[in-house]
Amino acid sequence: MIDSFVGPMLMAIEILAADFIFGMLLNRRKPFWFRPLVCLIVILEVIMVITLLYFKVTGKFLSYGSTDSYTDSVYKFVFYLFIFIMTLFGMLFCYDNSAWTILFYGSGGYAAQHISKNIASLGTLVPVLSEKILQMPWISYLLEIGVCSAVYVVLFFLFVWRKRLAERTKGIKKKVFISLFVIIVCIGLSRISTDDASRGTMAFVAETLYAVISCMLILFILSNLTENDEMHREVDMMGEILHREKEQYDLVKENIELINIKCHDIKHQIRELWPTASDAPIRQLEDSVKIYDSVQHTGNDVLDVILTEKSLYCEKNHIRLECVVKGEKLSFMSNMDLYSLFGNAISNAIESVRKIKSEEKRFISLNVYPSGKFLSMHIENYYEGEILFENGFPVTSKDKLYHGLGVKSMDYIAKKYNGYMSISAKNGKFRLDFLFPLTPETQKK
Repeated sequence: MIDSFVGPMLMAIEILAADFIFGMLLNRRKPFWFRPLVCLIVILEVIMVITLLYFKVTGKFLSYGSTDSYTDSVYKFVFYLFIFIMTLFGMLFCYDNSAWTILFYGSGGYAAQHISKNIASLGTLVPVLSEKILQMPWISYLLEIGVCSAVYVVLFFLFVWRKRLAERTKGIKKKVFISLFVIIVCIGLSRISTDDASRGTMAFVAETLYAVISCMLILFILSNLTENDEMHREVDMMGEILHREKEQYDLVKENIELINIKCHDIKHQIRELWPTASDAPIRQLEDSVKIYDSVQHTGNDVLDVILTEKSLYCEKNHIRLECVVKGEKLSFMSNMDLYSLFGNAISNAIESVRKIKSEEKRFISLNVYPSGKFLSMHIENYYEGEILFENGFPVTSKDKLYHGLGVKSMDYIAKKYNGYMSISAKNGKFRLDFLFPLTPETQKK
């Protein structure tokens, strides 16, 4: 009789425990502290009521073990599936996320519980434990709790702490359908096999290992699908960034051409006014067209646009930008790749030095020069504070949505042209280097 209550209740507690471990990646509803307790009390009360009602209708209590009635097996299948559904509603009560997201993590929680339960079942075959369990049945519950604790700690470090099981909106329905299908199959087969009193020990071991492996596959499939979605997300975001950069390039190019025309006309007007005008107005006019001096001439039209735009910004923000660039050597690179590569590199350098108060260190150096059969690009600037690196890339929290995509975009462009990118930050100086192989035609330029 006790097993009729304890078994399902322990199952519910274990699933909820796994759910709340994965729930560390979710958004908690406020106030949160009482919600898990309410879920636990309600679910345990419902389990107790259903068990008592079943006893009142049939006149018997059901245990987890074997049974002679297929009706009992069907009842247990529906009952355990209902417990799983109740834990999902409990998660919806505790976390402010979509139903699909709850199903995603709830599936992982059930898979973790099922793994633990079946490993504990295998433990009961150990001769020493099986003898003690015959004398003291409650030891099997302690074994199950101990295995659950160990498995959940491992899963936490594998999936939650490393955030490998992080839900993404794209493709989440596919993940949920896969995991729910495997879960329902596991529950169904578990009932058929466990309730068969005629099966031997080898069959029990095989069925239990099958259940463990199936649930492990759920977790790893969810994890791998998530990682693939992350890569697709980055590709989509980089595509969006490149589209925005193209629009920005077209706008900047148009504005700089207009500035050049206006400044050129004003210079001619200055020459005409010089004989008749006083010195003060002439100097004012000359100062107004100094912007024309910021126009870069590197031998590459696209690079001229980029460097002119950045030079104007630097002049306004009291940043020195010194460039020594052999732009004609960059003809092997497409216009948009040029704009993206140099735009990201210089923008990152500007963002870094803009925070520095000392004007002597508000300085950016850009050098692009051939070296034998290679083209070297070196950007150097000062920085303050500490720069952390992750997978060889500097970590920034400036924009969580586009986190690190600028640097990844530069690395992608370098590899696209069989080049190499390296980044270092030491002694207050940030260095970004690229090395590209030059074709024989480009070497002659």
